[in-house]
Amino acid sequence: MGNGPKQKKPGARSKIKKYKRACLTKNRSKDLDQIQDEVIAAKASGDVTLSTLSSVEFDDDLPGGGQFFCWETSRHFPDLKSLTDHKKTREYKRRVKQIKEEKYDPDWAAGLTKEKLPPAHGDKKK
Repeated sequence: MGNGPKQKKPGARSKIKKYKRACLTKNRSKDLDQIQDEVIAAKASGDVTLSTLSSVEFDDDLPGGGQFFCWETSRHFPDLKSLTDHKKTREYKRRVKQIKEEKYDPDWAAGLTKEKLPPAHGDKKK
């Protein structure tokens, strides 16, 4: 038998709060309202192609030098082929559909009250 550390069972980290939080926030993409605000700002400035949303300056730290950027999903790709393949995926199409929807306004629901329904089985007092 080896004297090294034992391997943990699959799912052993499922109850560790720090691990869960790190996994949730590590590769977080932009929220829909942030992307919608960028699109509105680009249209207001007169840029129809939305090229201001993608980084056109060469950056060695980013995949593909930052030249192939999908602004809908906020991801960088190493080459044009992988970007075009990404634009055919279900994830991309779903995100574009969500962005095109009307922007949610939290003030819309202000003042609405919860509806009080009668009891489901009536009063059974005897």
